[in-house]
Amino acid sequence: MTRTPGPNPPATLTWTHEQGLYLAEHDFTVWALAAHSVHRGKSGWSGTDEWHLHRAYPKPDEVGWTAGTVPLDHGRWIARPGVRNLARAKRIAAWIVANVDAAAQMTHHEIAEAAGAER
Repeated sequence: MTRTPGPNPPATLTWTHEQGLYLAEHDFTVWALAAHSVHRGKSGWSGTDEWHLHRAYPKPDEVGWTAGTVPLDHGRWIARPGVRNLARAKRIAAWIVANVDAAAQMTHHEIAEAAGAER
């Protein structure tokens, strides 16, 4: 099934690498790309750590975990493991950030297709 893209084109984001995260701001919200295991008990980078998109500095009751000194919400899985998938993660993140409400109602595959990330 081909889904038409959301109402907005992908956001233009400038990512900065800080405390093991890639951070970007859009519409007064700080977003974080983090590579981590779903099982957060381990520390350090691993080739099996998957890319997740999080809101950084969420409301206190929405904090799921902290990376360094940056509080993050629970986030959403967006790409497979490894640095080789960072560009794909950034494409998907840019689409989600620009279409937060639409993305909340979509599956990962629908989002990836709308973001042009299924390559």
